[in-house]
Amino acid sequence: MILATVTGRVVATQKSDELRGSNLLLVTALGDDLEPVKDRTYVAVDCVGAGVNDHVLVEEYFALHKQQYKAMSIVGIVEKIHQGR
Repeated sequence: MILATVTGRVVATQKSDELRGSNLLLVTALGDDLEPVKDRTYVAVDCVGAGVNDHVLVEEYFALHKQQYKAMSIVGIVEKIHQGR
């Protein structure tokens, strides 16, 4: 799983049948310091109703179990992050 922040929305006027009705969000992975990681931004299918600026858990290949699709899916909204020091 990837810890990420939702940074935007993606509007696709044409989608494959498997993605119709799905919301697509732009997510940026977070590093160990909880800061966005440069060049680690992805489009993910929202499965949980996340919004912009939410911290989320993102999983690869979760939403669409078909061989031809390689989807990233938002599978959880993170309430708190506790780091040991």
